[in-house]
Amino acid sequence: MLKTLTREITLAIQAKNGTSVAVIVWLAIMALALLTAFVFLCVSGYDWFAVQFGSVFAGLIMTGIFAVIGLVAALIGALIRRRVRERAILARAAKAHSPSWLLDPKILGVAVEAGRTIGWQRLVPLALLGIVAAQWARDYHDRRREGAE
Repeated sequence: MLKTLTREITLAIQAKNGTSVAVIVWLAIMALALLTAFVFLCVSGYDWFAVQFGSVFAGLIMTGIFAVIGLVAALIGALIRRRVRERAILARAAKAHSPSWLLDPKILGVAVEAGRTIGWQRLVPLALLGIVAAQWARDYHDRRREGAE
């Protein structure tokens, strides 16, 4: 059972984004090659600056270049984080004001069909019990989320 579940999860991931072991291996090789190229670029830049300005100033210039790159990355990261937080807040607000899943036409169609098949006298108590259980679970989930925040 666990093997089947693992296989289903693997197939779902592969269907969604095309990931496989070969893709991951080639991505790792690509990352290693890019890292090596970056190291050689940094060494070459340092050597060029050392020839132009001297070794001390070459180290300071390379440090300045990486400091600027780091500051730009931090600024972009902060802007992206703020945008993601705003989108999440808007999505949560939209979800809170959306109609209940119980009013979904598919759910209602299934309920009507079940009522015809099983019989309304048997189905109504089960549906009420299900609604109470769903509401209890939702309240429990909300209280747990508020406690975590």
